[in-house]
Amino acid sequence: MDFIGFLWILVWSGMFSSPSSVQFPVSLMQPVAFFQGTRALYPVLAAYLCLIWIFFSQKRLMPPLKTPLGAIFYYCLVGMTASMFLSPSKYTALYWGAVYVSPILVMWISLNHANAMAYLRKLIYLNYIIAIGIVISLLPEAFRMDISTPPFGRTYDLPFNLGGIRVNGAGRFALVAIIVSFVRLISQKEKKRYLWLPLILSSLFLIIQTQSRTALLGLSVAGILFIYLKGLDRRLLFVGPTVAFVIWLSGYKWRAQGQIEKLLYLSGREYTWKKGIELFKESPIFGSGFHADRLLLDSQHMHNSYFHSMVQSGTLGMIFFVGAIVGIWALIFRSKLLKKVRYVEGSDQTLLIESILILGFLTTRSFFESTAAFYGVDLLLFVPAMTYIYLWIRKNSTAQQSSEHLEK
Repeated sequence: MDFIGFLWILVWSGMFSSPSSVQFPVSLMQPVAFFQGTRALYPVLAAYLCLIWIFFSQKRLMPPLKTPLGAIFYYCLVGMTASMFLSPSKYTALYWGAVYVSPILVMWISLNHANAMAYLRKLIYLNYIIAIGIVISLLPEAFRMDISTPPFGRTYDLPFNLGGIRVNGAGRFALVAIIVSFVRLISQKEKKRYLWLPLILSSLFLIIQTQSRTALLGLSVAGILFIYLKGLDRRLLFVGPTVAFVIWLSGYKWRAQGQIEKLLYLSGREYTWKKGIELFKESPIFGSGFHADRLLLDSQHMHNSYFHSMVQSGTLGMIFFVGAIVGIWALIFRSKLLKKVRYVEGSDQTLLIESILILGFLTTRSFFESTAAFYGVDLLLFVPAMTYIYLWIRKNSTAQQSSEHLEK
């Protein structure tokens, strides 16, 4: 494994952990206990190693503001400043700011390599391996449960005592697995592509069982985007009704019990959003620092990326955060990537389609969960997909401009 891959594993290692789980001293003679007792610090270590690499390589410290990655970095910078001066628990807030910046810095040093595209592909593949691995690890427990039992309060246990995943989190991993496996089932030509079918069916089972509305919404968004990207295909005649049945059964019949108003119920999010607005009024410019919702709203979670960015980094930080999401989609539409992707050859087409579908799912999810606004799984899925799309568009638009110049 190369240095950047190692850094990305460090970033992931802190997932489903917190500073409260750090235990010292921990004996090196007990590797599992040592890992569990220190892994919350691994993303901080990754950020530190990135800064050392940037210093000795004499590269620019931060991505340009005009790029989506740069906009997210500046959002983090505002949040870190607020954490230092305005948070009621400075060290806790700075910890969450440090782990948040770690994947951004890994992306940044990847972009500074001559073979940046190859490094980004590796990081995306690592994400796929982790997401699919987690889905597979959850299946034995999922198959033992009643598929139609209401999911409220349910968690799935990760192996090796790595923690638990709520139903929304499990649905998210399942949808990523479906996107990756389905795109490869359709795109690949060899007979071995049918090996993706068991993963697709198992992941659909998990989504049905979780009854996660954000995963079901993401499934419909990803399906519509896929048809737009690839065009109509006779093989999709069976897929549309299947997706519609999954959404009807899991979302409408079981989760909403046949009542539309229950399907649209915000589960109390609107009350938390109102509290978030009141908290925002106390520090409207810079916010109250990372982890502000948990620290100042009785451990409540904002469940909305934009409200989350607002309470953490105020108006200034929220502008940068929204700018990153709007910026990458503006770049996609301006470059006409949604049409061009049909004519891309090789593995780039597959990765571009997967990245666009994941980006579409996470952007939709951002209205009901705090996607990419704090250190979490969504951030680690969002940033590589966004960066890969950005770099591919930039490189290919440059190549196209050079070709047009030579023709003239």
